[in-house]
Amino acid sequence: MQLRFFPLLAGFLSATGSLQAQEYKVYATVHTVENREISGYLTWGKEPVYWIDLFKAVKPSNPFTAYFPAGNTPLFYSNGRLISTPPVHLFSCRFGDIRSIELTGQNRIELEIRDGNSIALNKGNEPSIGQSLSLLTPQQEYITVRWERISRIEFTAPPASFTVEGQHPITGLVKTPQGVFKGFITWDRDEKTQESLLNGHSAQGETSIAFREIRKITKTPENCRVILQNGEEKILWGSNDVNNQNRGILINMPNIGLVTVPWGRFEEFEACDLSGINTLSYADFGEPARLSGEITAKNNASVSGILAYDLDETMNFELLNGKNDYLTYEIPLKYIRSIEPKNYKYAYITLTNGSALSLGESADVSEGNSGTLVFEEGNEVTYIPWKNIQSVVFRH
Repeated sequence: MQLRFFPLLAGFLSATGSLQAQEYKVYATVHTVENREISGYLTWGKEPVYWIDLFKAVKPSNPFTAYFPAGNTPLFYSNGRLISTPPVHLFSCRFGDIRSIELTGQNRIELEIRDGNSIALNKGNEPSIGQSLSLLTPQQEYITVRWERISRIEFTAPPASFTVEGQHPITGLVKTPQGVFKGFITWDRDEKTQESLLNGHSAQGETSIAFREIRKITKTPENCRVILQNGEEKILWGSNDVNNQNRGILINMPNIGLVTVPWGRFEEFEACDLSGINTLSYADFGEPARLSGEITAKNNASVSGILAYDLDETMNFELLNGKNDYLTYEIPLKYIRSIEPKNYKYAYITLTNGSALSLGESADVSEGNSGTLVFEEGNEVTYIPWKNIQSVVFRH
């Protein structure tokens, strides 16, 4: 199923960055168990994080189970099985949507969103919880804090006096059979900065090239052709950076969402300057809002109100997940105008900028969807199973 995404791409490619400072980077204050406070640009695990990067954890339970009493429940899909209670879901948001994180257990946290409400979360199989953090301080030094030594993490915009440079992101365009995507690049799910190295073998032996030196990477059937900023050309092969062992290229588009391109669908990368990217600061995220809209059923009846989509997503910053032709999309719901289920596997998604694409192969957009609760005015609550939904139109 091919992607109809070109209006989105054309609009995105023409966007230009407006931030003069490095306000796209996550700035935080870490409170430690020794009552220390360490502030600076944040590195989560091994790589620096940006406000548009995703934080992932697992919800410990499904709060909507109470609406489905035992003996009178529909059946829900969970990991390919039918179960009688709504399944537990993954939680995803961007770092710009978080106010603070408080450690409440070895693998448990309380995540406070920008409006002051908190969400209890578990680690599950997600890597976000449990990693050591490093902060680049005003003294131009990195201070690392192990996870178990952290009490609380507070996220804010950096003060005007904070002028530390730090590392710069890889930015550019990635060409695929579905189109061209432009944004912040993570290569092989690992390399994020201009200082990161592209490794491989060349005619000169083992070769490592910093991404700041690279203008273009083109995949060929046998290897990769790399053109440097100075015009020099190198042919690289024999490492997971440049062959089919590559774990995928991530393109994080600030006003759209995250696209993961598997190596088999990758064609070419071309670097661009950060000034050509519409970067987002912490202030750009603003206050979250409850998810609301109108659902039209297949019998043409409609109902409006506050939504619990897939018995999971209730806020506009949460993400819709799906695939199209092996590309994986993670799109904040506030950028989505409507969802139309098309069959057991795919739904048609229209974005707020008018672009559209079909997504499938995830519970958000297929028969694995648990349906939606609609909280109407007057305290009426209506449940609509996925199989009965004709369309969901969000109000933003």
